[in-house]
Parts: sequence; C-alpha cells; structure tokens
Amino acid sequence: MNAVQLPVLHPPLKGFLRWAYTLSITSIHEETIPWYYSNFIQLHCNKKFLENGRQYYIDFFRGKPNELNFNNPFLLTCSVNYTILESLAWDAWPKFFADQIANGYYCVVFLDEAMLSTAASYQKEPFPHHLFLYGFDWDKSVFYASMFDHTGVYRNLQIPFREFLDAVQSMKHLLKEKLTADHHTYFYKYEPHSPYPFDKTAAIDQLRDYLNGETHLNRINYNPDNEEAFGIKVYDYLRMYYDAIESNDTRLGDRSDVRHLHVLWEHKKMMSERIGYLVDEGIIPYDEELADGYKDITQRALKLRDQYIRHEIREDKEVFERLRLRFNQFRNEEPVLLQKLITLLEG
Repeated sequence: MNAVQLPVLHPPLKGFLRWAYTLSITSIHEETIPWYYSNFIQLHCNKKFLENGRQYYIDFFRGKPNELNFNNPFLLTCSVNYTILESLAWDAWPKFFADQIANGYYCVVFLDEAMLSTAASYQKEPFPHHLFLYGFDWDKSVFYASMFDHTGVYRNLQIPFREFLDAVQSMKHLLKEKLTADHHTYFYKYEPHSPYPFDKTAAIDQLRDYLNGETHLNRINYNPDNEEAFGIKVYDYLRMYYDAIESNDTRLGDRSDVRHLHVLWEHKKMMSERIGYLVDEGIIPYDEELADGYKDITQRALKLRDQYIRHEIREDKEVFERLRLRFNQFRNEEPVLLQKLITLLEG
C-alpha cells in the first residue's frame, strides 16, 4: 500500500500529549466511552518547583507509569529505544515506520521537534519530544502526524520524510552527546477490550482521593515520595506558583503559565461532561445543583484561562487577584459538589 491513514479523532484532552495521542486513538471507538468516564478524575502537581529551577506542572493522574507506558487497556503497546533502532539503515527509517502503520500500529516517535518546520520550536534550541504518526503517503514522501503547530494549535498535518530523518538524526546526536535522555518510541494498536461498563467503584475511589488530597494507586510498586500534591491540595500550589510569577521570583525555572490554567479548565470540563454522561445513562438521577454547579465552575475556569492569555499579550496585574479569588472559590465549592456526586453514585 502506497498510502495509509489509521482512524483518529480530535482528542477530548490536549493539555499533555500523552492524553491527546492515546485518546485520539481510543475515543473514536464507542466501547471505550464508559472507561473514559470512569477515569480522568484525579489531578496532581509537583510541590518543589521553587527549588533548583524545576518546572511546575499540573496534570491528570491515572497512576504510574504514565499513559504512554502500557496504561490504556484498549491499546496493545510496544516500546523501543534508540539502542535497538540503531540497527536500522539510515534510509530504512521511513519504510520501517510506514510498515508499522500499514500493520495497524500508530507510532509515537521520540525525536528533535526543532527540525520540523511545522513546530513552534523550528530552528531554535533542540526540543526532544514525541511525535504522533497515524499515516503515510509513500508517493508524496510524507507522514500524517498530529502535534501542536507553530501557532500552538493541536492539529493533523504532514511531515516530509526528509524533515523526519533530520529530526531523528538530531536526536541521535543529542543522545550520543548525553544532552538528553532516551524517552523511547512507542507503537500502539487498538485492541477491543472485554466489556467495560462504567466502573462506580473506581470513580468513587478517585473522587474520595481527590477530596482527601491523596492517592492510593500503585502503592504495590511505588512508594509515595511527598514530591507531589493531589486533588484538592493542587489549588494551594497553583496559588503558590502564580504568586511567584507575580513577584518575579527568581527561583522559578521554565514557565508554562497558560498550560496550567488550560489543564485546570479541561479537568472541570471533564467533570461536567461526566455528570451529563451519568445522567444520560441513568447511572445517577439529575441533580440541578450538581449539574449547574460544575457547569458554572467550568465556565469560570475557561474565562480565567482566557484572561491570563490576554494578560500575556497585554499586561494586566489584576489578573493575579482574580486567580487567587477563583482558586479559593473552587477549593471551597468543589468538595460540596463532589460529595453530592459520591452520594448519588453510592445510592
């Protein structure tokens, strides 16, 4: 076959590409929807971002390892490192990945995105990153890929084989010079799962963990290290982060200011959509306070994100006071709504 495009859907979560890539594969399949709404409840963030210039992050939490590492029950996963791929002849790389796609495998390739003309990092400092390939056209010498483009929009586009090889070659150099670590290349094939109805037990466990600001996932294999905050406690560190931004704290490392607010909005949107799903499926009865409460939080979270985007274009010092106000409101309002949701699920 000279051209193949595996099916993908615009992903419901895009804050981090581990979600965007895997969910763009699974969300197109109706049987995965109950699993989706049984998960993506917990949040986590790092606590020690004012030490040693570390970057602050906030993200959904589904245990360890992360979603790229065998964590999605609908994806058959293989992973390889550059040591294994090194045996490939240089001109064989495009055909190797095209063959995997032709066999039904989506490819998430670790390479230097600064060599891709569609990327925001193009011709800047090296940017080791994972690129999602879902198709190819051999006659046009291109891969079909999904990524955030140079405007910051997540979309599907074409990557010429030549640029792909340049990005791989640059990554080989970075690894050889020990300028970065190998985060592996992944191959995913969609595999229908046994019936996966909405899991009340899993949902209630995650809701309780969120309310208690803790996690008990993966305790068999991972000991808590006190490096991360969970659930409702995330607001304390969000506030600490933006207070540091406002005061120009020199201890802050790399900044990704808007992404944190985008992920926060995605979490509220996901919670609101979950409530609608549970009502539509007859799993819980409609509760006006619960449904309207989360819709309102979602709208305020979106507005907060957009206000911060405008602040980055044209400075607005008052945005920091609005951030503190909203974080306090959400921290006070969410426990009431989530306890109501737990009660409805248990009933």
